[in-house]
Amino acid sequence: MNSKDIEIKMEIEEILKNNLSGVKLKAYFEGVPEKKIRRAIHILATIYPDEETISDDNFVFIPYMLSNENILKQQSFPDFIRSLNLICFTEDQKNTLINIVKERFEALCKICTFELDAFLMKIFTKSNLFKYLESLVKDCSDATLQHISNILRYEDFSNISDEALEKLKDQACHVDGL
Repeated sequence: MNSKDIEIKMEIEEILKNNLSGVKLKAYFEGVPEKKIRRAIHILATIYPDEETISDDNFVFIPYMLSNENILKQQSFPDFIRSLNLICFTEDQKNTLINIVKERFEALCKICTFELDAFLMKIFTKSNLFKYLESLVKDCSDATLQHISNILRYEDFSNISDEALEKLKDQACHVDGL
């Protein structure tokens, strides 16, 4: 780690020690210069979260990160998504995240791979995720179709009928040309 990375890490660790770290992290990332965002996200993901559950006051940072176009396009963003898989979200937090993910799904599919799949399985119930994927399959991008195919192939949907699962797999593969 170079000295600039150590400085970023120390700044983020200091924020995480304080109350309302979510608000302070949001302010920090709003002020990070463009040339440092990619590294700051990567460094954040190595130390975040610092707890298994997050208060609503600290939760505000996560929707900010998922909604910020400049952050979302960073090469290191999948590292952040991977770090979210360590958190036990409340039902209200999950609902907030589901709404944001639905709004940003195509952009998330373009930058993330298995990190997003695991995150989806964490915030959605299996049946709700399946219904959501069904609603997407006919009118979505290649990146989204590839994600749907991968989710259906690698994640556990044992509570969904084999017939419904195979039908959706066929639709995703047929449209995607897989």
